[in-house]
Amino acid sequence: MPPEAQPDTDSRRVSRLVAGRVDPLAVLTAEIGPAFAEYRRRWEAARAFQEQPAFPLHLDFEMKFQCNLRCPMCLMSLPPDKRRLYGRQDESLHPDTVLEIVAEGVARGQRALGFGGLWEPLLAPELPEIVAASRAMGLVDVMFNTNGLLLTAKTGRALIKAGLTRLMISLDAATAATYNQMRPGSDFETVTANIENFLALRQRLGRGLPLVRLSFCRTALNEDELEPFLERWQGRVDFFSIQAYGRYPVATPPGFARGGPPPPLPGRCAQPHKRLLIRHQGQVLPCCDVSGLPLSLGSIYEDSLADIWRGAKLVALRQALAEGGFQDPAGPCRACQQKFQSQGQWGMRHE
Repeated sequence: MPPEAQPDTDSRRVSRLVAGRVDPLAVLTAEIGPAFAEYRRRWEAARAFQEQPAFPLHLDFEMKFQCNLRCPMCLMSLPPDKRRLYGRQDESLHPDTVLEIVAEGVARGQRALGFGGLWEPLLAPELPEIVAASRAMGLVDVMFNTNGLLLTAKTGRALIKAGLTRLMISLDAATAATYNQMRPGSDFETVTANIENFLALRQRLGRGLPLVRLSFCRTALNEDELEPFLERWQGRVDFFSIQAYGRYPVATPPGFARGGPPPPLPGRCAQPHKRLLIRHQGQVLPCCDVSGLPLSLGSIYEDSLADIWRGAKLVALRQALAEGGFQDPAGPCRACQQKFQSQGQWGMRHE
Protein backbone atom coordinates (compact mmCIF):
# COMPACT_ATOMS: atom_id res chain seq x y z
CA MET A 1 0.00 0.00 0.00
CA PRO A 2 1.25 3.54 -0.71
CA PRO A 3 2.63 5.56 2.22
CA GLU A 4 0.05 7.44 4.24
CA ALA A 5 0.23 11.08 5.23
CA GLN A 6 1.21 11.63 8.83
CA PRO A 7 -1.76 12.51 11.08
CA ASP A 8 -2.10 16.05 12.34
CA THR A 9 -3.02 15.72 16.00
CA ASP A 10 -4.23 19.33 16.19
CA SER A 11 -6.80 19.02 13.41
CA ARG A 12 -10.00 17.09 12.92
CA ARG A 13 -9.17 13.90 11.01
CA VAL A 14 -11.99 12.75 8.77
CA SER A 15 -9.94 10.82 6.27
CA ARG A 16 -6.51 9.51 5.47
CA LEU A 17 -4.96 11.08 2.40
CA VAL A 18 -2.87 8.49 0.59
CA ALA A 19 -0.29 9.27 -2.06
CA GLY A 20 -1.16 8.03 -5.53
CA ARG A 21 1.45 9.06 -8.06
CA VAL A 22 2.11 12.67 -7.05
CA ASP A 23 2.24 15.09 -4.13
CA PRO A 24 -1.01 17.00 -4.85
CA LEU A 25 0.05 20.28 -3.26
CA ALA A 26 3.43 20.23 -5.00
CA VAL A 27 1.74 19.72 -8.36
CA LEU A 28 -0.79 22.49 -7.73
CA THR A 29 2.00 24.85 -6.69
CA ALA A 30 3.98 24.03 -9.83
CA GLU A 31 0.94 24.40 -12.09
CA ILE A 32 -0.58 27.53 -10.56
CA GLY A 33 2.45 29.30 -9.16
CA PRO A 34 3.20 31.69 -6.27
CA ALA A 35 -0.45 32.65 -5.73
CA PHE A 36 -1.28 29.07 -4.83
CA ALA A 37 1.77 28.78 -2.57
CA GLU A 38 0.73 31.92 -0.69
CA TYR A 39 -2.83 30.67 -0.35
CA ARG A 40 -1.57 27.39 1.14
CA ARG A 41 0.71 29.28 3.52
CA ARG A 42 -2.28 31.20 4.84
CA TRP A 43 -4.39 28.02 4.95
CA GLU A 44 -1.80 26.20 7.05
CA ALA A 45 -1.39 29.20 9.33
CA ALA A 46 -5.15 29.29 9.93
CA ARG A 47 -5.22 25.54 10.49
CA ALA A 48 -2.50 25.92 13.11
CA PHE A 49 -4.45 28.79 14.78
CA GLN A 50 -1.57 31.15 13.99
CA GLU A 51 -3.50 33.49 11.69
CA GLN A 52 -7.14 34.52 11.40
CA PRO A 53 -7.99 35.56 7.82
CA ALA A 54 -10.13 38.66 7.43
CA PHE A 55 -12.44 36.67 5.12
CA PRO A 56 -12.83 32.93 4.52
CA LEU A 57 -10.05 31.54 2.35
CA HIS A 58 -12.40 28.89 0.99
CA LEU A 59 -16.15 28.91 0.31
CA ASP A 60 -18.20 25.78 -0.32
CA PHE A 61 -21.46 26.06 -2.26
CA GLU A 62 -24.32 23.58 -2.09
CA MET A 63 -26.23 24.90 -5.08
CA LYS A 64 -29.00 22.29 -4.93
CA PHE A 65 -30.34 19.73 -2.46
CA GLN A 66 -30.42 16.99 -5.07
CA CYS A 67 -28.58 13.80 -5.96
CA ASN A 68 -29.03 11.13 -8.62
CA LEU A 69 -28.15 8.32 -6.17
CA ARG A 70 -29.39 7.10 -2.79
CA CYS A 71 -26.21 5.78 -1.15
CA PRO A 72 -26.90 4.15 2.23
CA MET A 73 -24.17 6.16 4.02
CA CYS A 74 -25.69 9.47 2.92
CA LEU A 75 -28.64 11.52 4.19
CA MET A 76 -30.07 11.38 0.68
CA SER A 77 -30.98 7.74 1.32
CA LEU A 78 -33.48 8.74 4.02
CA PRO A 79 -37.22 8.46 3.30
CA PRO A 80 -38.57 11.65 1.71
CA ASP A 81 -40.28 12.88 4.88
CA LYS A 82 -37.03 12.67 6.87
CA ARG A 83 -34.88 13.93 4.02
CA ARG A 84 -36.98 17.10 3.89
CA LEU A 85 -35.75 17.94 7.40
CA TYR A 86 -32.35 18.67 5.87
CA GLY A 87 -33.28 20.54 2.71
CA ARG A 88 -35.76 21.16 -0.10
CA GLN A 89 -35.46 20.28 -3.75
CA ASP A 90 -37.48 23.34 -4.82
CA GLU A 91 -34.84 25.77 -3.50
CA SER A 92 -31.45 26.39 -5.09
CA LEU A 93 -28.65 28.92 -5.42
CA HIS A 94 -28.72 30.71 -8.75
CA PRO A 95 -25.37 30.63 -10.63
CA ASP A 96 -25.39 34.45 -10.73
CA THR A 97 -25.66 34.50 -6.93
CA VAL A 98 -22.68 32.19 -6.62
CA LEU A 99 -20.58 34.36 -8.93
CA GLU A 100 -21.60 37.56 -7.14
CA ILE A 101 -20.41 36.05 -3.85
CA VAL A 102 -17.19 34.85 -5.44
CA ALA A 103 -16.50 38.31 -6.87
CA GLU A 104 -16.90 39.84 -3.41
CA GLY A 105 -14.86 37.03 -1.87
CA VAL A 106 -11.91 37.44 -4.24
CA ALA A 107 -11.80 41.14 -3.44
CA ARG A 108 -11.70 40.32 0.28
CA GLY A 109 -9.18 37.47 0.20
CA GLN A 110 -11.02 34.31 -0.82
CA ARG A 111 -8.74 32.03 -2.84
CA ALA A 112 -10.54 28.69 -3.13
CA LEU A 113 -13.96 27.33 -4.00
CA GLY A 114 -15.60 23.97 -3.52
CA PHE A 115 -18.98 22.63 -4.59
CA GLY A 116 -19.88 20.70 -1.45
CA GLY A 117 -22.68 19.87 0.91
CA LEU A 118 -25.52 17.48 0.20
CA TRP A 119 -25.78 17.30 -3.58
CA GLU A 120 -24.27 15.99 -6.79
CA PRO A 121 -22.53 18.92 -8.52
CA LEU A 122 -22.72 17.40 -12.01
CA LEU A 123 -26.49 17.91 -11.85
CA ALA A 124 -25.77 21.62 -12.44
CA PRO A 125 -25.26 22.15 -16.18
CA GLU A 126 -23.73 25.57 -15.48
CA LEU A 127 -20.87 24.07 -13.47
CA PRO A 128 -18.10 24.45 -16.10
CA GLU A 129 -19.08 28.07 -16.69
CA ILE A 130 -18.98 28.82 -12.96
CA VAL A 131 -15.58 27.14 -12.66
CA ALA A 132 -14.20 29.15 -15.60
CA ALA A 133 -15.56 32.46 -14.29
CA SER A 134 -14.25 31.77 -10.78
CA ARG A 135 -10.76 31.01 -12.05
CA ALA A 136 -10.86 34.12 -14.23
CA MET A 137 -11.72 36.21 -11.16
CA GLY A 138 -8.58 34.99 -9.40
CA LEU A 139 -9.41 31.84 -7.47
CA VAL A 140 -6.45 29.47 -7.43
CA ASP A 141 -8.17 26.26 -6.29
CA VAL A 142 -11.60 25.13 -7.53
CA MET A 143 -12.81 21.62 -6.75
CA PHE A 144 -15.75 19.31 -6.14
CA ASN A 145 -16.75 15.81 -5.10
CA THR A 146 -18.85 13.67 -7.43
CA ASN A 147 -20.13 10.12 -7.75
CA GLY A 148 -18.85 10.21 -11.33
CA LEU A 149 -21.94 8.77 -13.02
CA LEU A 150 -22.54 11.96 -15.05
CA LEU A 151 -18.88 12.58 -15.91
CA THR A 152 -19.34 12.36 -19.67
CA ALA A 153 -16.63 13.15 -22.20
CA LYS A 154 -18.32 16.47 -23.04
CA THR A 155 -18.57 17.52 -19.40
CA GLY A 156 -15.05 16.36 -18.65
CA ARG A 157 -13.59 18.36 -21.53
CA ALA A 158 -15.50 21.47 -20.42
CA LEU A 159 -14.25 21.13 -16.83
CA ILE A 160 -10.64 20.65 -17.88
CA LYS A 161 -10.75 23.68 -20.16
CA ALA A 162 -12.55 25.72 -17.48
CA GLY A 163 -9.58 25.36 -15.15
CA LEU A 164 -10.88 22.94 -12.52
CA THR A 165 -7.99 22.15 -10.18
CA ARG A 166 -9.23 19.08 -8.26
CA LEU A 167 -11.80 16.43 -9.16
CA MET A 168 -12.69 14.05 -6.33
CA ILE A 169 -14.65 10.94 -7.25
CA SER A 170 -16.26 8.57 -4.76
CA LEU A 171 -15.83 4.96 -5.88
CA ASP A 172 -15.75 2.89 -2.66
CA ALA A 173 -15.25 -0.55 -4.19
CA ALA A 174 -13.11 -2.77 -6.38
CA THR A 175 -15.93 -4.92 -7.77
CA ALA A 176 -19.27 -4.24 -9.40
CA ALA A 177 -21.16 -6.38 -6.89
CA THR A 178 -19.94 -4.36 -3.92
CA TYR A 179 -20.11 -1.00 -5.68
CA ASN A 180 -23.72 -1.47 -6.71
CA GLN A 181 -24.63 -2.06 -3.06
CA MET A 182 -22.64 0.96 -1.91
CA ARG A 183 -24.01 3.22 -4.65
CA PRO A 184 -27.60 2.20 -5.49
CA GLY A 185 -28.74 3.65 -8.79
CA SER A 186 -25.26 3.91 -10.21
CA ASP A 187 -23.30 1.50 -12.41
CA PHE A 188 -19.76 0.36 -11.68
CA GLU A 189 -18.73 -0.17 -15.29
CA THR A 190 -20.02 3.24 -16.36
CA VAL A 191 -18.28 5.10 -13.55
CA THR A 192 -14.94 3.31 -13.93
CA ALA A 193 -15.07 3.94 -17.69
CA ASN A 194 -15.81 7.61 -17.02
CA ILE A 195 -12.74 7.82 -14.78
CA GLU A 196 -10.51 6.07 -17.30
CA ASN A 197 -11.80 8.26 -20.12
CA PHE A 198 -11.31 11.44 -18.11
CA LEU A 199 -7.71 10.53 -17.29
CA ALA A 200 -7.05 9.75 -20.95
CA LEU A 201 -8.67 13.02 -22.05
CA ARG A 202 -6.57 15.04 -19.63
CA GLN A 203 -3.46 13.39 -21.06
CA ARG A 204 -4.51 14.01 -24.66
CA LEU A 205 -5.13 17.67 -23.91
CA GLY A 206 -1.69 17.92 -22.32
CA ARG A 207 -3.06 19.21 -19.03
CA GLY A 208 -1.76 18.55 -15.53
CA LEU A 209 -5.03 19.62 -13.92
CA PRO A 210 -7.45 18.85 -12.50
CA LEU A 211 -5.82 16.42 -10.14
CA VAL A 212 -8.00 13.35 -9.74
CA ARG A 213 -8.66 11.83 -6.33
CA LEU A 214 -10.57 8.62 -5.71
CA SER A 215 -12.35 8.18 -2.40
CA PHE A 216 -13.07 4.97 -0.53
CA CYS A 217 -15.51 5.13 2.38
CA ARG A 218 -14.78 2.10 4.53
CA THR A 219 -17.74 0.11 5.84
CA ALA A 220 -18.28 -3.52 6.85
CA LEU A 221 -19.56 -4.11 3.33
CA ASN A 222 -16.46 -3.04 1.40
CA GLU A 223 -13.45 -3.05 3.73
CA ASP A 224 -12.07 -6.26 2.22
CA GLU A 225 -11.77 -4.47 -1.14
CA LEU A 226 -9.54 -1.61 -0.01
CA GLU A 227 -6.30 -3.30 -1.05
CA PRO A 228 -7.48 -4.34 -4.54
CA PHE A 229 -9.03 -0.88 -4.97
CA LEU A 230 -5.67 0.76 -4.31
CA GLU A 231 -3.83 -1.77 -6.45
CA ARG A 232 -6.09 -1.10 -9.43
CA TRP A 233 -5.79 2.67 -9.36
CA GLN A 234 -2.31 3.24 -7.93
CA GLY A 235 -0.15 5.06 -10.45
CA ARG A 236 -3.18 6.09 -12.49
CA VAL A 237 -5.05 8.60 -10.36
CA ASP A 238 -3.20 11.32 -8.49
CA PHE A 239 -4.19 10.53 -4.90
CA PHE A 240 -6.70 8.74 -2.69
CA SER A 241 -8.84 9.49 0.34
CA ILE A 242 -9.61 6.53 2.60
CA GLN A 243 -12.53 7.73 4.65
CA ALA A 244 -14.05 6.45 7.85
CA TYR A 245 -17.80 5.90 7.86
CA GLY A 246 -19.63 7.71 10.64
CA ARG A 247 -23.37 7.48 11.17
CA TYR A 248 -25.22 10.73 10.74
CA PRO A 249 -27.44 11.96 13.58
CA VAL A 250 -30.81 11.47 11.91
CA ALA A 251 -33.16 10.68 14.80
CA THR A 252 -34.00 14.20 15.95
CA PRO A 253 -32.67 16.67 13.35
CA PRO A 254 -31.47 19.31 13.47
CA GLY A 255 -30.55 18.76 17.14
CA PHE A 256 -28.94 15.93 19.04
CA ALA A 257 -30.21 13.89 21.98
CA ARG A 258 -28.86 15.01 25.33
CA GLY A 259 -26.96 12.67 27.61
CA GLY A 260 -25.00 12.77 30.85
CA PRO A 261 -21.83 14.78 31.45
CA PRO A 262 -19.43 13.88 28.64
CA PRO A 263 -15.81 12.92 29.17
CA PRO A 264 -13.35 15.42 27.74
CA LEU A 265 -12.26 14.89 24.15
CA PRO A 266 -8.84 15.89 22.86
CA GLY A 267 -8.12 17.90 19.75
CA ARG A 268 -9.14 21.18 18.19
CA CYS A 269 -11.00 22.11 15.00
CA ALA A 270 -9.87 24.88 12.69
CA GLN A 271 -12.65 24.60 10.11
CA PRO A 272 -14.37 27.90 11.11
CA HIS A 273 -11.02 29.69 10.90
CA LYS A 274 -10.69 28.98 7.17
CA ARG A 275 -13.98 28.34 5.40
CA LEU A 276 -17.76 28.63 5.24
CA LEU A 277 -20.45 26.51 3.58
CA ILE A 278 -23.36 28.20 1.82
CA ARG A 279 -26.34 25.89 1.46
CA HIS A 280 -28.96 25.79 -1.28
CA GLN A 281 -31.43 28.00 0.61
CA GLY A 282 -28.76 30.58 1.51
CA GLN A 283 -28.00 29.33 5.01
CA VAL A 284 -24.36 29.81 6.07
CA LEU A 285 -22.58 27.13 8.11
CA PRO A 286 -19.11 27.13 9.70
CA CYS A 287 -17.90 23.82 8.28
CA CYS A 288 -18.52 21.24 5.57
CA ASP A 289 -19.56 18.33 7.80
CA VAL A 290 -23.18 17.24 8.05
CA SER A 291 -22.93 17.32 11.85
CA GLY A 292 -22.69 21.09 11.57
CA LEU A 293 -26.14 21.51 10.01
CA PRO A 294 -27.60 22.93 13.26
CA LEU A 295 -24.91 25.63 13.42
CA SER A 296 -26.56 28.24 11.23
CA LEU A 297 -24.69 31.56 11.24
CA GLY A 298 -27.21 33.47 9.14
CA SER A 299 -28.35 33.78 5.54
CA ILE A 300 -26.71 35.33 2.49
CA TYR A 301 -30.08 36.94 1.75
CA GLU A 302 -30.12 38.74 5.11
CA ASP A 303 -26.46 39.24 6.07
CA SER A 304 -23.19 39.84 4.27
CA LEU A 305 -20.59 37.10 4.46
CA ALA A 306 -18.12 39.63 5.79
CA ASP A 307 -20.45 40.42 8.70
CA ILE A 308 -21.11 36.72 9.36
CA TRP A 309 -17.37 36.01 9.32
CA ARG A 310 -16.74 38.74 11.91
CA GLY A 311 -19.95 38.10 13.86
CA ALA A 312 -20.12 37.29 17.55
CA LYS A 313 -21.57 33.81 16.97
CA LEU A 314 -18.69 32.64 14.78
CA VAL A 315 -16.05 34.39 16.90
CA ALA A 316 -17.31 32.53 19.97
CA LEU A 317 -17.36 29.21 18.13
CA ARG A 318 -13.80 29.72 16.90
CA GLN A 319 -12.60 30.47 20.40
CA ALA A 320 -14.30 27.41 21.85
CA LEU A 321 -12.95 25.06 19.19
CA ALA A 322 -9.45 26.51 19.37
CA GLU A 323 -9.50 25.58 23.05
CA GLY A 324 -10.83 22.07 22.42
CA GLY A 325 -14.44 23.03 23.15
CA PHE A 326 -16.29 19.80 22.39
CA GLN A 327 -17.90 19.39 25.80
CA ASP A 328 -21.60 20.15 25.20
CA PRO A 329 -23.20 16.67 25.12
CA ALA A 330 -25.85 17.96 22.70
CA GLY A 331 -23.42 19.93 20.56
CA PRO A 332 -22.89 19.26 16.86
CA CYS A 333 -19.14 19.74 17.17
CA ARG A 334 -18.92 17.07 19.83
CA ALA A 335 -21.08 14.74 17.75
CA CYS A 336 -18.79 15.31 14.79
CA GLN A 337 -15.62 14.67 16.73
CA GLN A 338 -17.00 11.55 18.40
CA LYS A 339 -18.16 10.21 15.05
CA PHE A 340 -14.72 10.31 13.53
CA GLN A 341 -12.66 9.74 16.65
CA SER A 342 -14.45 6.43 17.07
CA GLN A 343 -12.91 5.37 13.78
CA GLY A 344 -9.40 6.23 15.01
CA GLN A 345 -8.85 8.50 12.00
CA TRP A 346 -8.50 12.24 11.67
CA GLY A 347 -8.03 14.31 8.52
CA MET A 348 -9.56 16.84 6.17
CA ARG A 349 -11.80 15.95 3.27
CA HIS A 350 -9.78 17.82 0.69
CA GLU A 351 -7.03 19.62 2.53
